[in-house]
Amino acid sequence: MTRQMARSACAFMLGVLLPAVAFTVAADKFDFSGSYTLKKTSGVVKPDKGEFWTLRVRQSESAIEVTRVLNGQEFVNKFPLDGSEGKYLSPGGPTGTCKAQLKSKSLILDSFVRTYPQPNGPAVHMHTRQRWELSSDSNTLKIRTDVNFPQFSGALNGFQVVEPWTEIYIRN
Repeated sequence: MTRQMARSACAFMLGVLLPAVAFTVAADKFDFSGSYTLKKTSGVVKPDKGEFWTLRVRQSESAIEVTRVLNGQEFVNKFPLDGSEGKYLSPGGPTGTCKAQLKSKSLILDSFVRTYPQPNGPAVHMHTRQRWELSSDSNTLKIRTDVNFPQFSGALNGFQVVEPWTEIYIRN
């Protein structure tokens, strides 16, 4: 009789605890889907006076699709969340690859492009990493961007060619 009661109690606890654990895990993952307008920036990247920057984001289980609208010109990239690489088009023109990962309450977007800063010069590999964070009310999106050049990391002795910057967006 006590074994049956123990099994019943165990089944009851699992029935109560599993949904609570699933809810807690789901609550830690933010849905970044929505439309946002740039409010302010800090660091080296600043929009020119009169420029208008917006983001449209669609998040699914498999990818984050980001549409950046810079003065009416759209740049659409789909960042896979499964560890694979997607195709990436940078606002400056060069193409490359991209991927994304959710880490706790942050979204990490990585893009890798090969560019030619000098005509007939060697290719330069550029890695851009963005850390997206939503406010607790999901109305403010903070994006910190870091750029590095992996092939020169040793030669630069820690010097950053492009200083990091932060963009603050407000949900529309």
